[in-house]
Amino acid sequence: MYSIIKDIFFNNGYCGEDIPASESSKKIFKRLEELEDKIKKYLPEDEKEKILFDYAFLQGELNSETERTSFAQGFKTGLLLGAEVFSDIIKND
Repeated sequence: MYSIIKDIFFNNGYCGEDIPASESSKKIFKRLEELEDKIKKYLPEDEKEKILFDYAFLQGELNSETERTSFAQGFKTGLLLGAEVFSDIIKND
């Protein structure tokens, strides 16, 4: 029997470079690169890399939190939808 859980954890087909980048994400990445180049011009040379690293790290944390919250809300909505559908099915039996 096929198991999505085994597939996710043992085949690693759901993370990193295995996930194709959308055209939209490619455009955003290009804009971020351009913006980073502009910002670098104004940062002190000895702190430039650390400041950009800290910024990127915090941005990643924010993205992760946003995605976690969106997933949790979507999961709750899915559970409510499933409960409603199955309660209607049980009522009609």
